[in-house]
Amino acid sequence: MNLYQKGLLAFAIVIFIAIATVALLVGQRTTAEFRSYAVLYSNRAQNLAVLLTGYYAEHGRWDGVDAVLAQHGAAGSGGRGRGEGGAQWAFRVANADRVVVANSNGAVAGQLSPSEIASALPLTVQDQTIGYLLPDAQAGQGVTLNAPEEQFLQRVRYALFLGGGVAFVAALLLAGVLTRSILAPVRSLKAAAETVAQGDLAARAPIHGRDELAELAETFNTMAASLQRAELARQAQTADIAHELRNPLAVLQGTLEALADEVYAPTPENIQPALDQVHTLNRLVDDLRTLALADAGELRLDRQPLDVGQLLARVVDAHRAPFAERGLALRVETAEALPRIEGDYARLTQVFNNILGNVLRYVPSGGSAQLTATVTNGGVQVSIRDTGPGVPPDALPHLFERFWRSDASRSRATGGSGLGLAIARHIVVAHGGRIWAELPPGGGLTVAFWLPV
Repeated sequence: MNLYQKGLLAFAIVIFIAIATVALLVGQRTTAEFRSYAVLYSNRAQNLAVLLTGYYAEHGRWDGVDAVLAQHGAAGSGGRGRGEGGAQWAFRVANADRVVVANSNGAVAGQLSPSEIASALPLTVQDQTIGYLLPDAQAGQGVTLNAPEEQFLQRVRYALFLGGGVAFVAALLLAGVLTRSILAPVRSLKAAAETVAQGDLAARAPIHGRDELAELAETFNTMAASLQRAELARQAQTADIAHELRNPLAVLQGTLEALADEVYAPTPENIQPALDQVHTLNRLVDDLRTLALADAGELRLDRQPLDVGQLLARVVDAHRAPFAERGLALRVETAEALPRIEGDYARLTQVFNNILGNVLRYVPSGGSAQLTATVTNGGVQVSIRDTGPGVPPDALPHLFERFWRSDASRSRATGGSGLGLAIARHIVVAHGGRIWAELPPGGGLTVAFWLPV
């Protein structure tokens, strides 16, 4: 049994129970009310009402009326009339204020409720209501209905049965349409999921309306888009890794073949290029391992209390020489009394090295870089601003992606591996911070990150 059949069956059961319950209650209530009406307007009740009205007209009050009720309310008194049989009926008499003044059962107390007043027989003298006559609830059971009355009840029951059947069929048809409309998005979502499972990550589920199913389809589409981006990133990363490995391996292979063929003599000068490529491969492998650990959530940090000012001073001292060789100025400016942070000295140094390494590659001679550290938002913010050519505004969101370079034609030798800022982002995030890039007024590029105290 599929979901449509289960839903239709559940609707059918609920509709049947609802209609059957309503029909049963309405039928019982109609029969009870009709029998109560028959009792109220039977010869016995009418004769008793005449006697009670005459009693009140004669005495002007209801005192002593219980004797009249006891004498004439019993079976057979006042004539049998229409199917009354010899059953003993109980009656209550209430005055104009609805207070019970007599009761065949002997308990003279209480007051008639509005619903009891509605089903009572008014007692009037000269068009003025002087009281009410009300048979007990069981009185209707003692009435034997005549043929026309029984036929009337049968027609009522038939009308209830027919109306219930029509309502059941109509409701079931409507339930089928609603169930199908509900399941249509589910089927579309299932088809899209099967397409994605077969490898087509471009498949999307149609979105109809704004209900929970529409939200589910939107969530599925978001997931599929994320999978597609991840797959494209994986393919691009595989191609980038192959490209990054190709050049060093080609140089290494050519050098070794030349040495093996005795084209080159095995001198330090001829071996050095091969050794440089081995160092390049080692750095690339280390970068990829760092990213792999970050992706797996296993990038371990040796957290220690750190003075950010001292860390900046050491980083600047380590980069003064390479900056001077390129004709670049390197300045640092820190706020007074910077708070200590809990961080990994080696990893944060790697962040600075990666950012400043990009400055060395891209900023032309005569330019500069300035490191600034301030206290903001309960943490320490470090900004590295350079005077280089910067990047296009639409390139800012891609700066921290793997293997991305502002100039796609750059090789590892001139443009790095494209992993430095991606690694920096993972390290900063692992410290509970955030990193971003912006284009300052006047040109250049600013890479900033924030670390919590």
